[in-house]
Amino acid sequence: MGAKWFRLFFLVLIFWFQESAGVWAQTGNITAFAQVNLVPMTAETIIPNQTVLVNGSRIIAIGPSKHIDIPKDASIINGSNAYLVPGLSDMHMHTKPNWLSGDWPVSPFYLYLASGVTTIRDFGPKGRSPDNVLHWREGIKKGELIGPTIYTCGEQLRGYINNPEEMVRIQKAKSFDFIKLYSYLSHDEFHRAVSTAKEIGIYTAGHIPFQVGLEGVLSEGMDEIAHIEELFWEFVDFDRSLFFNSEQDWMSYVIRATFQQYEPYLQSDTKTMEAALDNKMEMAAKKVKSASIPVCTTLFLDEVIVEKLFEPETFLSKPENKYLPKSYLDAFRQNRGKHQMQFLGGEAFAPFKRRADLMLFHHLEKAGVPLILGTDAGTGWMGLVPGLSVHKELRVLTRNGFTPYEAIKTATVNAAIVVEDMLGKGDFGTIEVGKRADLLLVDGNPLKNIEVLSIPQGVMAAGRWYDKAALQKMITPGISVTGAIHHVYEAEKYSSTYFEILIGKTFTGKLPGAIESITVFGPKGKLPIDKDDFTYLSGLRDFWIKIPGTPAIGTYRFEITSHTNSGAAFDYQYVVKQIPIPDSSTFFPKNNDKLDSVTPTFTWQAVKTELPLFYRLVINQNHGGRVYSTRHVKNMVSHTVPSDVLKSGQTYRWRIRIADSDDWLNIQNRSHSNWNIFHVP
Repeated sequence: MGAKWFRLFFLVLIFWFQESAGVWAQTGNITAFAQVNLVPMTAETIIPNQTVLVNGSRIIAIGPSKHIDIPKDASIINGSNAYLVPGLSDMHMHTKPNWLSGDWPVSPFYLYLASGVTTIRDFGPKGRSPDNVLHWREGIKKGELIGPTIYTCGEQLRGYINNPEEMVRIQKAKSFDFIKLYSYLSHDEFHRAVSTAKEIGIYTAGHIPFQVGLEGVLSEGMDEIAHIEELFWEFVDFDRSLFFNSEQDWMSYVIRATFQQYEPYLQSDTKTMEAALDNKMEMAAKKVKSASIPVCTTLFLDEVIVEKLFEPETFLSKPENKYLPKSYLDAFRQNRGKHQMQFLGGEAFAPFKRRADLMLFHHLEKAGVPLILGTDAGTGWMGLVPGLSVHKELRVLTRNGFTPYEAIKTATVNAAIVVEDMLGKGDFGTIEVGKRADLLLVDGNPLKNIEVLSIPQGVMAAGRWYDKAALQKMITPGISVTGAIHHVYEAEKYSSTYFEILIGKTFTGKLPGAIESITVFGPKGKLPIDKDDFTYLSGLRDFWIKIPGTPAIGTYRFEITSHTNSGAAFDYQYVVKQIPIPDSSTFFPKNNDKLDSVTPTFTWQAVKTELPLFYRLVINQNHGGRVYSTRHVKNMVSHTVPSDVLKSGQTYRWRIRIADSDDWLNIQNRSHSNWNIFHVP
């Protein structure tokens, strides 16, 4: 181990002095789309035989092919008989920290790009660390990550908030793009949040809170409504002045009121339902129009819910479900899927809701309310495949009255208008000089057949071109792999960088031998380490390595190969902080203590730092592996071990690990104490 450590130390020294190099971003000079049929989306028109020049991330020239001079060193993409369309947008979706891990057979970033979706807007990052998406946003801009342009809010303002003003100001200071407001905000919380957002100049979008209602949302001036379905609560009679102790209590109350009021209509024909709701919906649509407030669609989700509840085998048989997390599909088969639980005992309400939302869509369309395409995909637990969900949403719109041009407009032109309102710059959504080069090349005319958009021949995202072969490679599931990087302040008071590469259980090769190579890329290029430098931990299916020194800030990519198969994962180091070493002199049991119980309470003293800290107790055999550990728990300074862990007559060792997150994937920095030995008589 000494020689190996010595070699790694000098290899890493060489690495840190390497010149920066873009590893994944495709760069070059000018790209020319030659002799293409242009679908500019500035009007409902096709302009034949055009050439579009792109330099960097911008469109620099457009015109008839015979009039545009293509530079000699340009990369030329033959557009003969093809159509060039602005890249599509999903303006209501959600990211999760596991997007870059083996939890997804294919990263949703890739699924979006391979579907021609070059812009996404995160309506509330899921998971414990909303800041992740900020680093992904910047990584994609720099070309360190492959993916669509991201716009995002931070932590949702859900309700029961002591200081909504502070939450709004913090998100603005962190450079989130907008504020997401949720259903459980009180009228006072909502007023304070929106007022603060207007004062400091940040866009607001979200649900219609139960206490606030549509009139309140419009009078306060929220900028956007997150779903068409949010308007339905306007037609439910319930007491908006009530107070409940929890979100669940609020939701249960409103659902009960909805069932009581509309149960007679659940089995009725459409005309009966329309007679009861038509005038109310028309009035609501006119109110929304008078406020010039856009609304996200998210209509396809209704179809998915109905299918999951009434035709589960049909849902499971969909070929695209191979892209959903296995954990979700397993839960669905056990009737533990999100919507199976939500609609339990009230399944008949799902078809009613679908009809009601489509009625609202027609009234909003008729009133001229600006609609923007959103799908609510991304969490993995909706049953929606990111990217593909956009094309499903487009089909819902065209089946319900929109022309292909009108449907595409919701995912291009209207999306850019909203971003213009949100940030003052909506520089995409049409093919014009100066706009961001988000482009989708397809074989047929999408204004006649919108289905052609779902089979792109190539996609350009912010000037980076991916041809059909590259897109296909992106969405071909490989070896399930999760990679992580952590900065660790060791008990001996020096810093190390830990890399861990976990192989998913869907990989059936015999480990570790079946893995032929491991390659790690950092912000400055390829690291001088390979598979032989890693230690394999069989219980965790984990290749692990410790390198001296602190990690560089930026994106890390982990690649593995096994014969003809491969896999990749990413992680991001965005902050390096030194978490103090726990003081072992404050520990109980102390080193070499003899215990008088097999259920002792371990205690330690908290360390002092400005970071939120999460503590973890780890117990190992004295000369062996782990027998017990807790999760990372915020501010934990004691823990009682269960009765089935420690055995009489055994010797163990224990220590405390401290991290800046309770989620292994999100830990940036941690420290740990020395081991303390103890005996159980």
